[in-house]
Amino acid sequence: MNTNTVEIIDRGLRCLSANLGAKEAEIFISTLLRERFDYTNWRQSFVDSIKTFKDLDELLQQTKKNVHFKGKAEIIL
Repeated sequence: MNTNTVEIIDRGLRCLSANLGAKEAEIFISTLLRERFDYTNWRQSFVDSIKTFKDLDELLQQTKKNVHFKGKAEIIL
């Protein structure tokens, strides 16, 4: 692994631990590995569902109603 990859992994693990806690971060990672989750396909289906800014606004409003997240979430398209 190159230095950039190691830095990204380190930042990601710190982010997960800070927002989920060590135990839930470990569960999250092990679930992704076990389920062979394809983030790229999931993300593409998410992006494909947004055609207009109105679609994005509606998604954000719906997400705010349904999610109880205590961290600092950012949506990056």
